[in-house]
Amino acid sequence: MSTPPIRLTHIEHPSFMLIAAILITIGYSKHKKTLTSEKKFKVLTITYSFALLLILSRIPWSNWLA
Repeated sequence: MSTPPIRLTHIEHPSFMLIAAILITIGYSKHKKTLTSEKKFKVLTITYSFALLLILSRIPWSNWLA
């Protein structure tokens, strides 16, 4: 797609949200399998933080702030 705003809202936004949801699911599944609390929360923190960064990076802010 040649227009960046259209590409963001129609291609990048849905695909990154799907990737973030998958990443959250993987992180939660990995956390259930680990035994120690420290490692559990480390896995959750890393995967959830990365998913949050993905979500925040692909929100079409121009539509919300305009």
